[in-house]
Amino acid sequence: MPSRREPIWTGNFIAVSFVNLFVFLSFQMIFPTLPLYVKSLGGSDAVIGLVMGIFTAATLIARPTAGILLDHIGKKKVLLCGLGVFTVMVYLYGMVGSIALIILVRLGHGLGWGLAGTATATIAAEIIPKSRFAEGMGWFSLANGLSMAFAPALGIYLGGLCGLRSVFLIAAAIALVSFGIGFFIKCSHRKNALLSKRLKVEIYEKSVIPTAVLMFCLTFTFGSIISFLPLYAYSQGIKSIGVFFSVYAVVILITRPLVGKAVDRFGFDVAIIPGFMLLFVAIVILSAASVLQEFLLVAVIYGIGFGALQTTIAVRDVPHYRLGAANATLFTGLDLGMGIGVIVLGLIADRWGYRNMYLFTLIPVVFSALFYLFYARRHRLPA
Repeated sequence: MPSRREPIWTGNFIAVSFVNLFVFLSFQMIFPTLPLYVKSLGGSDAVIGLVMGIFTAATLIARPTAGILLDHIGKKKVLLCGLGVFTVMVYLYGMVGSIALIILVRLGHGLGWGLAGTATATIAAEIIPKSRFAEGMGWFSLANGLSMAFAPALGIYLGGLCGLRSVFLIAAAIALVSFGIGFFIKCSHRKNALLSKRLKVEIYEKSVIPTAVLMFCLTFTFGSIISFLPLYAYSQGIKSIGVFFSVYAVVILITRPLVGKAVDRFGFDVAIIPGFMLLFVAIVILSAASVLQEFLLVAVIYGIGFGALQTTIAVRDVPHYRLGAANATLFTGLDLGMGIGVIVLGLIADRWGYRNMYLFTLIPVVFSALFYLFYARRHRLPA
């Protein structure tokens, strides 16, 4: 079919994919090690949840701001600004030694993450052919899977070998690479006649809000797994938990491209309904896990389920001049889920333990499944 001949792997797509990859590499090295660092400074699980969740405060400002700036002043400027802030803040993690200063750096980190992440997703959504959109976004989102293949395990290993502060410095160097690649990306800057008036009040894209709700529910559970899994595993006497992230990532790498092609051919149901079921099963097993083999089984089941769901939740059917606002809306759901999730779940873990904390995450999984079946599915979502 002629439409299938539209290329995905253009030079521009490769460049933005590598930027996305190195940003995620830096981010994933920090995410499981920062809780360990806060713990070493005397922070409780509730404090860890606050440190991880405060990230959301900055991203909630950055996402809609990025959406406006992307559609007004240009995607490349926003991308480079976000990458620059992101890189500096990652470096500063290694320079501070108190929880109060870490919280301040965390706010700046969230700002850079919000700007850079919204920019890369918007650029990718614009250059991927619509006829191969799910497949293209599947490949683009592999950055997360590739980084998960070794970045969290590497961060934990380097933290034990060289100290946790060294992890932040290495992550900053990786972020600097993404900043350099960003200069080679070519971005169009098309405007609509109504754009300047509409975006002054419409900083979010209304059609994407239901999709953002699904993203919120999914990342609510994901944030708890990434943030508290090392601490949970250590409480069970498991020291080599870094392999969990590698197994999870390999599963993601296999799952996403296959799911993308299946969705383009058969529709969203083929991925979303089984995805919710797998997430439910994985969390139940995780709440009772006590040996490494059980944790690895969770990595496989959760990886298939989450990979399938995340591949389908992307911005597609919106006008090009609203892509920035649409991605800002989608990622606001992601940020809220991660931020609120780790704060709430940190409080639960601090009072009732990690097992009950993970059982609590079944609530947003069940809610999101029902929301999709009885609302989103009937409104042609994801958007």
